Amino acid sequence: MFEKVYITGQNDETLLPRILRVLSKQGAQVRSLKMDADADSLKLEIQLADVAVTQVAKLLTKQVSVVSVNTVV
Repeated sequence: MFEKVYITGQNDETLLPRILRVLSKQGAQVRSLKMDADADSLKLEIQLADVAVTQVAKLLTKQVSVVSVNTVV
């Protein structure tokens, strides 16, 4: 089963590595990743497998400085 996480944040060179580090510590398997970068914002669509996506979304909100995190099951 695949679930998606949509993340919006400031366009910072360290945002993506920080997000991937949190996902890795949770044992999440990234199936696909789409990124759209503007001058001041970064939008990510990450498809995950075999993970509680709502828990991951809460952790990302707390541990990584992001504007928003949304999930789709």
